[in-house]
Amino acid sequence: MGIMDFIRQGTREMMVARPDAAKQHIVYKHPEQTIPMFSQLTVDADEAAVFFRDGALVGVLRTAGAGQRHTLSTGNIPFLSNLVDSFTGGNIFITDLYFVTMRPIRGARFGDALPPIKDPALKITLSPRIFGEYAWRVTEPDRFLVNYLGMGGQQSNEQVERWITTKFKNAVKRSLPQFIIRQGIEVQHLAAYHDEIGQMFMQKCDDLSEIGVQFVELGDFNINFDDDDRKRLEDAQARYADLEVKKAAKQELGDGNYMAYAAGEAMLGAGQGMAQGGGEGGGAMMGGAGMGMGFAMANMFAQQMHPQQGQPPQGYPPGYPPQGYPPQGQPPPGYPPHGQPPPGYPPPGGAAPPGWPQPGAPPAAAGGNVTCGSCGANVPPGRFCAECGGSLAPPGPKPCPACNTVAAPGAKFCANCGTNLG
Repeated sequence: MGIMDFIRQGTREMMVARPDAAKQHIVYKHPEQTIPMFSQLTVDADEAAVFFRDGALVGVLRTAGAGQRHTLSTGNIPFLSNLVDSFTGGNIFITDLYFVTMRPIRGARFGDALPPIKDPALKITLSPRIFGEYAWRVTEPDRFLVNYLGMGGQQSNEQVERWITTKFKNAVKRSLPQFIIRQGIEVQHLAAYHDEIGQMFMQKCDDLSEIGVQFVELGDFNINFDDDDRKRLEDAQARYADLEVKKAAKQELGDGNYMAYAAGEAMLGAGQGMAQGGGEGGGAMMGGAGMGMGFAMANMFAQQMHPQQGQPPQGYPPGYPPQGYPPQGQPPPGYPPHGQPPPGYPPPGGAAPPGWPQPGAPPAAAGGNVTCGSCGANVPPGRFCAECGGSLAPPGPKPCPACNTVAAPGAKFCANCGTNLG
């Protein structure tokens, strides 16, 4: 070995650091157990150097500062006295040296099917799947090596992340069903609670402080369903929407008219069933007849329960009742056919149906007769009095001879000027 080879070898032994090719490893073990006294140790800002001797933890060093190195000497770092090899005259440290990454490890992926969850609204059981990313970091490198990795040798990043991910998935599977039940959330609407679910995951994650690890944050994630569950979900949503429409119809129409709605729907269903059961040769004809019968029966129920405007139920005269009356069922007391027609019926120029009082006729007296306005006799109703031949119609409006103001029928004096109208 030449003098230059000796110098280069000594220089390599004096400089201790993680090589650039190993920067991506979560844990990197320095290959040499013997380190010369006064060697220069470089520890990056996002890592820690952990010293062991005979399987026991000796000490931990973080970065010395930007552009700075640790000088490995017992006077500078007291715990190094436990590493000095007395057989070499105190010029060599015997140690297992590990470099542990402490920056957040982002992009760790997880994904799995969750336990079956019953949707509180749709009343079906689904098994949603969750996929996403999370971040974690080593907070105490000495605990991480002692309580998790051990001294058995360096593990790959995949091995470390696989174990951490298992712990995270266990927390997700345990906490998400509890969140859905406690909040009463519909499973198909979970995506709307993205932020709340993320916070809940972080709060419910297993405590990994025993091994010096911490979950930092939850990245983007999504919850979806396999093809079978998606089909069941769509069918259940369609049924749920139909029920909501019927519920809204009931609230809008009222309990009484909802019975007509339900009866009409039942009759439509009967017509459709007859259409489907027509059989070969008569299917088209029976189908048309069945559907027609269904519509006719539904319309009949609707007419009986809720007459349309201008089309009164049986027993009412044409054009009656007034627009918008009655809201449903039979008319209140005092309306035909129970009693006399309301004021103003029938319209001016119209004729009352047979058996109905004429427009403006005096009210009927006891026994169905009327009182004559001319002679006061109690006579059968008609246009003229059977006793004196006077008109049974009440006097119509007439103008005042003094001021031409139209007076109300039967008025004796003008309401405007006081002239006697007799």
